Amino acid sequence: MSKDMKKLATLKLAAMGCHIQITLNIAKWGTPYSQAVIDQKIDLLTIEAQQRLARWEHIFSRFDETSELMILNNHTDQWTEVSAELFEVLGRAIYFVAKTQGLITPTLLKPLWAAGYKQSFETLPKMSTPSVPVMTSSAAVNRIPCLQDTPITNNPNHKVHDIQCRRLANGQHQVYLPAGMALDLNGYVKGWCAMQLADYISRSHDWQLPCLVDMGGDMAIGVPINQALDNAIDNPVAWGVAIAKPYGADGEHMQNDQDVAILSLKSGAVATSGQDYRRWWHEGRWQHHLIHPHYSRPAISDVLTATVVAADTVTAEVYAKYCVLLGVTEAMVWLNKHHIAALLIDTNNQVLLSTAIEPKLIKPSLAVI
Repeated sequence: MSKDMKKLATLKLAAMGCHIQITLNIAKWGTPYSQAVIDQKIDLLTIEAQQRLARWEHIFSRFDETSELMILNNHTDQWTEVSAELFEVLGRAIYFVAKTQGLITPTLLKPLWAAGYKQSFETLPKMSTPSVPVMTSSAAVNRIPCLQDTPITNNPNHKVHDIQCRRLANGQHQVYLPAGMALDLNGYVKGWCAMQLADYISRSHDWQLPCLVDMGGDMAIGVPINQALDNAIDNPVAWGVAIAKPYGADGEHMQNDQDVAILSLKSGAVATSGQDYRRWWHEGRWQHHLIHPHYSRPAISDVLTATVVAADTVTAEVYAKYCVLLGVTEAMVWLNKHHIAALLIDTNNQVLLSTAIEPKLIKPSLAVI
């Protein structure tokens, strides 16, 4: 094992329908601890991470009728007590509605159900030869005549601001969900969990280790406080984050093991969203999980995948989805206007870079798809 590899330890877990990998920089353990002690410490941290993930899954799962989220969804038109965690994530979800022109909203559970996403993704029907749609325009593709093309009138997806949240004097959190509305917080939750774990391991835990948490493509970097200060003696760890090629028709990454790009990041987060992987067969057509709220159906877009770098994983995940729904042309204009670092791959497998991401790329920067 190389000297650099000995500085890293990896935890692999599964929760919330995704594979989770936590990479720890354990360089400071090298001298005072034996390998047996290091292994024991890693086992303890694995158990702690599993316990936190199990708690969060029971709060946010939409596949468990006893979860806190589903209890809220089943008790509309009344005030319902919720945990501080659900209260926080819902608040962030509502915040991003205005930031994304209403396109990214937490009120899309019923359209997801209508598209056939009523059970864990691993159990959804797949066919052996899916075809990714090839589009030639940007957001206008959602206006191409097709089934379900007419925007829905009195669409509950547009009534997110009718949700009310309040914190009582005794510290209790309550949410009022309007009748007819159902929440899906999964996209926000993965990013939120990644940041929570990264902050816990690097700042709240006694060990305060630099780390990289990957929650199914939502990645958060944990930086210990003693490395985050302006006058820090120790520099933050630089992590290499690979942007993989999209998934192909067989559900595997496209041929050629070379990644599309590699980023060098010392802090913050990165997330990828797209219509290439989380897809299934329902009612004679391919569906995916990125619902267009105006039409209550999976969006049609010329963006196959979008990867965004941001200060936190929730922001990165939301903006990545937003880019897919906008389409290539509008997304690139928006990204450059707001100086957001991003890499898009369109449905013709062309790679597009925002100006802000170029300084974060490790050269050689791009691979041919």
